[in-house]
Amino acid sequence: MRIHWLATVALGVAGAVTIAATSWAGQVKGRIEGQETLIPAVFLEAAKPDSHRFSWREPSPTVRAEFRALTANPSRDICIAALSATPPPPHDPIVVAPGTRLSFENHDPFPHRLYIVNSPVWKAETIDSGRHRDWSAPPGQGRYEIRDELFPSVRSYVVVEPQAVDVAFPGRDGAFALNLPAGEYTLKAYFDGRQVGKPISVTSKDKGFIDLKDPLPVGGGEKPSQ
Repeated sequence: MRIHWLATVALGVAGAVTIAATSWAGQVKGRIEGQETLIPAVFLEAAKPDSHRFSWREPSPTVRAEFRALTANPSRDICIAALSATPPPPHDPIVVAPGTRLSFENHDPFPHRLYIVNSPVWKAETIDSGRHRDWSAPPGQGRYEIRDELFPSVRSYVVVEPQAVDVAFPGRDGAFALNLPAGEYTLKAYFDGRQVGKPISVTSKDKGFIDLKDPLPVGGGEKPSQ
C-alpha cells in the first residue's frame, strides 16, 4: 500500500508509505548522512518470530551489500523540516502546522480502514474505493500514527509542529532542498514520526542558493527523540 502526502493522501497498493516531495526550487540545499542505520519499525516488528508475517532469508550474493538491508528509503521515510521562531500558517505535509487538512483517498479496488492509534475520535472507518476521508491537524505539537485495520503493514506518521515552515524529502542520494524566506532556521530530520540525529542551524538569504557544507546527520546509532 502506498500513501502520498500532498494536500491529498492517496491510498494505493505497493509497499509501505511514500511521501511526495514538493517541486519548489530550494534556497537551502544540503545532504543527509547515516540513513543506512535507520530501520522502519514495521520491518523490525515483521522480523519477530511470533509475528508470522515473513521469514528472513539469506540474500543472493549477486545483490550488492547496500541493497541487502531493509533500511530507510530517504525519499519516502525521512522528512527534513525547517523550523522558525515565528509560527507559519497551515501548509503541506508531512511535518505540518496545526490546522493543516489532509485527505486520504482510496484508489484501490478494495476498501481500507484507516485509524489513528490511541485516538478516541479518528477511529477505524471504512474508505471504499474511490472515496476519501479527511483529517485536520489539531492545535499544538503532536505525533500521530496512522494504520490500516485491514493491512497491518500499512503505516504512516504525521508530526504536528507549530514552527514548521517548509519540508523536504531527500532523494536516494541523500540530497534535499528547502525553499525558505530570509531568516534563521533550525533543520531537523524525522523518521517514523520522531526526530532523529542532530539538528543544525542555517541562515537563508533573500537571493541565491546556500549549499550546506556539512551533511545533516540522521542516524549514527542514536535513539530517535520522543
